[in-house]
Amino acid sequence: LATLGLWALVALSGCRTPIKPLVKATPKVVYVGDKSCQVYDFEAATDVPEGATNLGWVTVGKAETDDDTFVKLRQKICEMGGDALSQPAWVHQAGEYEATHLKANAWALP
Repeated sequence: LATLGLWALVALSGCRTPIKPLVKATPKVVYVGDKSCQVYDFEAATDVPEGATNLGWVTVGKAETDDDTFVKLRQKICEMGGDALSQPAWVHQAGEYEATHLKANAWALP
């Protein structure tokens, strides 16, 4: 009986790890061109607000600089009627060291 009490004491005094609540990151907003369109950058699709419409994957060729490539991507999303992107990723062709395209998931926010 003493052994059982000892085991109960060990089990009840075990370590407790607090679990932090999931907090969605605030998106970065970027104005495109003449500021007639703004595109919100979300890291993941799960960060996009409920009710957003997925417009599908958008791909653009690499421009002179990475920043110029992102501007092209955001402009294309604006042309599609979207105002957000998620999961941006550089695309490498087989055997290529440098990325040749940039793709992202386009969204129209509610």
